[in-house]
This record gives sequence, C-alpha cells and structure tokens, in this order.
Amino acid sequence: METKLSRRHLLKAGAAMSVVGGTQFFTGIPALADYAVGPAVRRNATAMAATDPILRGYTRAIQRMRALPDTNPCSWFYQAAIHGTTDPRNLPSWNTCHLDASFFWAWHRMYLYWFERIVRKQSGMYDWAIPYWDWTNPAERALPPAFRISGSPLFDGSRNPPINGGTPLSASLATGVSNALMLPSYFSTQSGVSGPHGTVHVTIGGNMVTPVTAAQDPIFWAHHSFVDRLWNMWLAQGGGRSSPIGDTVWRNKSYTFFDECCQPVTLRGCDVLRAALQLDYRYEGEPPQVNQYCPRIWTVGTIDVAVLTSFRQKLVLGPGPVRAPLPPVDGESAKRLRQAANGGERVLALRLRGVEAETQPGISWEVHVGPKGFAPGPRSLVGIFALFSAGLRDRKMHFEPAEFSFALGKAAAGLDPAALEVLFVPISGLEGANRGEALKPRVPVQVGEVAIVLDGPMAQPPRDEQEKLRREEERR
Repeated sequence: METKLSRRHLLKAGAAMSVVGGTQFFTGIPALADYAVGPAVRRNATAMAATDPILRGYTRAIQRMRALPDTNPCSWFYQAAIHGTTDPRNLPSWNTCHLDASFFWAWHRMYLYWFERIVRKQSGMYDWAIPYWDWTNPAERALPPAFRISGSPLFDGSRNPPINGGTPLSASLATGVSNALMLPSYFSTQSGVSGPHGTVHVTIGGNMVTPVTAAQDPIFWAHHSFVDRLWNMWLAQGGGRSSPIGDTVWRNKSYTFFDECCQPVTLRGCDVLRAALQLDYRYEGEPPQVNQYCPRIWTVGTIDVAVLTSFRQKLVLGPGPVRAPLPPVDGESAKRLRQAANGGERVLALRLRGVEAETQPGISWEVHVGPKGFAPGPRSLVGIFALFSAGLRDRKMHFEPAEFSFALGKAAAGLDPAALEVLFVPISGLEGANRGEALKPRVPVQVGEVAIVLDGPMAQPPRDEQEKLRREEERR
C-alpha cells in the first residue's frame, strides 16, 4: 500500500528545505512527489525555450525511462503501454485507457498524475510538472518548437512531416472546444471535448494516431495536459456545472497505476476532483479551481436530455461533404428549440451517436448546422471530430461506437426549426490543407443518429454537506 507523506507532515517534521526561486531538485528524499512547498505549476509549452528547466528535465527523464527494461513499470515503454499496446505480454494495467468513455477526463487525470510523479524522480526535479499545449490558441496551433527539434528526446519522427515542420492545426479546433465548454452536463462536455481531442491525435499522425502507440510520443502528455486543463476551465464557468459526484459508479470505480517507486497504486473519481488540493498541481493562467467533494451518501437520477428531433437512418461519411436533413420540428418541441436557441435555461446541442468505422479513417470532419442548402462558414460551425479510440472496429479488445456532442450556440439562433440540416465537411486537420471535395477518408464512417437535444446540468449536492466536507479536509 502506498504511503503518502504530505507537505504538512514534512513541514511539521522540519524535513522540508527552503524553497527559493527556480527549479527544486531532490536532496535525500528521492521518491517524494509532494515535497515542494506549493502546488506545482503546469506551464504553457509553446512559451518555453528548449533550454527551459522543465523541458530539460523532461528530456532527462525520457532518456532514463527509455533505458529501463520494458517490464519495469517506471519505464517509458511500460507507461505508454498503460494507455495501449499490441505487446502480447499484457502486463498489469496495460491497455486500460478508453475502456469506458464516461471516464475520459478522470482516467487521463489519474494517468498524468502518476506519470508526472515518475518524471519528477527520473528528472531529479521534485517540482517538475507536465507542460500543456494549447492547440486552440491561434498563436499556438503549431507543435511547440522544442518538440520539433530533430534528435531531441522530445522529437518523434513518426509524426506527419508538416506537423514536425511547424504547420498549424486547424482553426476549427478552437470552435469545437469553446462550443463543448458551453454544455452544462459533464458527460456531454466530455464527449464534445473528445472530438477535437481526437482530431489532434489523428492530425499529428504516426504514434499519436492510435491508442496502442499514442503515449510513446512525448507530445501526448502535453496534449492531454491541456485536455485536463479544460476540465478546470469548464467548471470555473459555473452555471450549475459539476463533476459527476452524484454518479455512484463514477465516484467509486478505481484504476491502478504505478508511483515513482514503481509500485501499484489506485485512484477513484473522488480522488481527482480537486487538482491543487488533492494532487498538488495547478495550471498557469487558469481561474481559481472549483473544489467539489464526493458526498458520503447521495445518488441522483440521469440527466434530463430531451430529444427534439433526430435523423436515425444510416448516414455514411465518405468523399466530400455530406448533408443530413433533420425531420421537421413542430409543436412543443419547436417552441423549446426556439427558447434554447435564444438564450433559454437549457442549452441546445447536436448529438451524434453510433459513429464508427472499420479502421482509422485518417481525417477529421467539421460539423455545421444551418437551413437547408446553406453554405458552410464560421457562423454555421459547431464542432469538429475524428475517430481515435471509440468507434474503431479494429480495436477488438473493447469496441464501442463513438458519441459526440456540440452546443449549437449562434449557429441555431434565428433559424426556422422546421428546416434544419447538418453538414459534415471532411478536413485534414491542418490549417490551409485540403478539405471538402478534395479530401476523402481511407475508409467510410457511419453515423447512426444525428439529433438535436436540450442539455442540462447535473443535480448539485447539498451546499451544507459540501461545506462540512471542506472543513473536514482542512483539518486533516
């Protein structure tokens, strides 16, 4: 069983050294992840020079981890295999990523946390933190410069050449994320974020294109550090947004990883709600973190997601743009659609279900909504997606169809709800590259359902109980 020594205990024992400016190195306590006096800061990778101590520590750790045997849980290969591998040995915790889409955010937060602790020890820097790559920022959509230096441990030659050459990712990634963060439901937001997340994987290509090799690329960790940051950014908006602390399965399901001493450890959803307080890290430039607590006994029903209209005929995405006319909306549904489109209490969203392909299609799709026959443009764009894990039938170990959600926002404002259609435009994922008629997937993609729904927030736990749990944690 893991023994975790907190900063408070260290300070009481007089064991903590004085922390001054700059990077702190291990001195006599080689396996202590939370030895730094304050939460480690995950910083913006694009703003870092190649000589930044964080990146130098990362390269040093990668070299040391790659030198370890594949069967060592602290090795680079073993850590990547936790996400996925084709190695038939199937050692403990291998291939545990994406077993359940509802744990997308939580599982990756756990995964990054223990990887971060291993890197701290292997780098010799006890305040090392995973940098993040903000691929939604117009000025930062190109791969961070330090990851494009050939010969560096941060470089991966399997990537698509334009990526290593500095070609930016598609601008539509930013719209995909901003629209996803408009959704008030945790699970809907997860599925919205997973769309652009998959586009980043597929566009980078090489190792990143499939779960069984993705974590072998050093940029994987910076990519998912940003995806994790989006969880905090979403919660900080308020408006009833909540982690699923009323979901008994989400609260209590545990996953096994390995600490910096290469020993098995477990975490549950309840253990990763408060990044700074529970896991000792925060993000550069983020608003104050929202701290929620798992209630001892509290169960709520499912979210009321009302389907206003849906297209359930098999839709095939192949070469060129594809349109899906939505059945007419009338009566009470039309009234609710208009209210939501013009700022009602519920959020109007487009939901795709049953999205699948035989193998990796190799491209992404922009999703647009408008009146019948409309031409796509920035106003009609509601999101972007690519199949990365769920939805690929050649992932025989745990296949499940993919699902994506997109807030409609301004795309539906003022439109006639009786005459809407969805337009799928294939794109490469690279800015300025082929799209539309000039692009086709390697294999067709099938969409089982296209629906317009009303999305709502999850029920909130009693405030007095949350306050009581907060006080209890402070006393510990």
